[in-house]
Amino acid sequence: MKLNMQSIKRLSLAFLLMSGNALANSAPNTAVPDSLTLFDFEQGFDLGSAQTSDAKVSLVHKDGSQRLLVETGMRSGAPGVTIKRANGSWDLNDYYHVKMDITNAGDQTARIIFKVGDPADGMEAWQMEIRFDLAPGQTKTVSDDIITSPWRFTKPLQLLAMRAAPGQAKTDLSAINQVKVTINSPDANHKLLIDNIRATNPVRWVEPAGFLPFVDRFGQYKHAHWPGKTLSVDDLRQQAIEEDRELAANPSPANFNQYGGWKDGPQLKATGYFRVEKYNDVWWFVDPDGRLFWSHGVGVVNAATATTGTTDRENYFEWLPEKDTAYGAFYSSEERASHGYYSTLDKRETYNFTASNLYQKYGQNWKQDFDRVTHARLHSWGMNSLGVASDKELTMQGKTPYTETVWVTGTKKIAASNGYWGKFHDVFDPSFRSQLKKSLSKRQHTVDDPWLLGFFIENELSWGAEGSLAIATLASPAEQPAKVEFLKDLKAKYKTINKLNQVWGTQHSSWNALLASTETPDQVKAWDDLQLFYQKIVQTYFSTVKNELKKVAPKALYLGCRLAWANSDTVIHTAAEYTDVISMNKYQYNVTDVGLPEGVDRPILIGEFHFGSLDRGALHLGVVEASSQSERAELYTEYVNSALLNPYIIGTHWFQYAEQPPTGRGDGENYNVGIVDLADKPFPELVKSIREVGDRMYIFRHSAATNGDIVQPKKPAKLDFIQVDEDAHTRSN
Repeated sequence: MKLNMQSIKRLSLAFLLMSGNALANSAPNTAVPDSLTLFDFEQGFDLGSAQTSDAKVSLVHKDGSQRLLVETGMRSGAPGVTIKRANGSWDLNDYYHVKMDITNAGDQTARIIFKVGDPADGMEAWQMEIRFDLAPGQTKTVSDDIITSPWRFTKPLQLLAMRAAPGQAKTDLSAINQVKVTINSPDANHKLLIDNIRATNPVRWVEPAGFLPFVDRFGQYKHAHWPGKTLSVDDLRQQAIEEDRELAANPSPANFNQYGGWKDGPQLKATGYFRVEKYNDVWWFVDPDGRLFWSHGVGVVNAATATTGTTDRENYFEWLPEKDTAYGAFYSSEERASHGYYSTLDKRETYNFTASNLYQKYGQNWKQDFDRVTHARLHSWGMNSLGVASDKELTMQGKTPYTETVWVTGTKKIAASNGYWGKFHDVFDPSFRSQLKKSLSKRQHTVDDPWLLGFFIENELSWGAEGSLAIATLASPAEQPAKVEFLKDLKAKYKTINKLNQVWGTQHSSWNALLASTETPDQVKAWDDLQLFYQKIVQTYFSTVKNELKKVAPKALYLGCRLAWANSDTVIHTAAEYTDVISMNKYQYNVTDVGLPEGVDRPILIGEFHFGSLDRGALHLGVVEASSQSERAELYTEYVNSALLNPYIIGTHWFQYAEQPPTGRGDGENYNVGIVDLADKPFPELVKSIREVGDRMYIFRHSAATNGDIVQPKKPAKLDFIQVDEDAHTRSN
């Protein structure tokens, strides 16, 4: 068995993170073997225990061992294999990792999901999986953490409202009987060789006494030490003095103009507003002065990112100030959260550690200093864009280009639809247009601002697979406006219910009976009609948004809806028809393969990406893993370089500016995602990479276009019908 260096670094750093008070009274579990084999595919392995989805499996012999070959297709959103224990299950409560050796035996990079167990709870299922890329010919040993830390509490200690709470199993580990390996939304066939699936790294057991409180006065994890951790208010103030000097010595790149456009590049038509244009066969923004502009940015730039719930968790914090002091201004009350423990409460009290720390750092004028330093940082780092959900005061100061985000709430939804952030709008109900207009009316002050890059309208809508929203429409009640619209179309096509029954293989007695029914038809038989109405929903959504946006802001760019997960050709084609820019949130290691279907040519803006590690006090890696802060920096460079070499991509926005609190935001996310930490200190390794990328990005992209080094993404295969799998459109961020 081989351990790759990433696994070794990750384990060592995780132990370093938890090496403070929490491990002071811990002990290794010496009765547990160092490793427990789950599947080794040697003599006696039964291929019948490997259940496939759009894949075939076989056993291959090489170098004296036997491995499982998995050959996947493209007709499924998540082709692959589920390997089940023939009899019984394993109790994995004593182990930290499940590892697997895997080789990409194909000729295309594979984007792989490895999941341990089969939790019924969607969030637990996501926590029990890892996602990684594997280049052709590459072999990796991958590690899936099944415990949130290398140690566990000896007795139950309930820690609420956190995506990852220390010392906890991610799901019930007492009866694990399967692992699953799938390809995420493939556009090519793949071959994988799998071997040596085993549980490793016995956990240490820790007494819970003394663990609470586990958050210090700055909102940081208390039971660990790391380089750069803030230990006092004096630390905060000294850091501010030193950073002011550093920023003054490192202004914005010399080739940036006032907007962050390429001052030394070609002079194009100046319109006074941002637009998009193809130059040398690659897409760009063009700034108001007519200079090429590539949006190197960051989202959620505000002074509230470490706002965390205190309700029912007061004993988690070693310091919560009295409300009648100056710090009382940082308490607030918030409504029901979208997910997690706080989704069960109508209201919760919160404390804003970001603002609290800034107040301790700068004093009464902390907000003005935050604004000043933030603009200076972005310029010094070679960044030129404020991304999604950034502070309104900050965006309106005429110092850094920004995006405006419009949220459409209070609409009637398709009752039987579902999605991570909620059900899909019923775009045929009048409330959709009226609520959209209401939200847009609140953005009037931005519409003629030359610093405005454009409008994001909503975020990560759950479009689902082809036909899915039409299926949800049929499963909704009779009074659903979308269902009434669907039946109107069906009546126009079939004239009689009997003709529809013949095609669909159904037995509805009348059109009213179909309207009242919530049964859905055989998808293959009804496919043409399902697909047509799905297209109508998508087209109605985008056309309505564009029409209303252009009434309010005719000169502004429509930056799309920040597509996430796997998106159908219908969504991409329709977005390209109505938006100026197709925005995508892409949580992966590079975006070389991010392209568009045949016949679509539109610029792409990456609205979110990040990499996270556990070596500076974080309790959760985030969506895409790095082994350390140094690797976060390396991965940043690789990702943005791949975007600069992609002819469609006109910018990348890191998610997000500041670290999430260890106790979690409202929905429990507590990720290592910041460029700056909880105490407003930049992560130096990451900043160094950001600066280097920003300093050379214009020369890099322009030279690649001039010299023929731009990398054209492969066009995805066009399939008539895609099988929908439970993992095909799960949340990846």
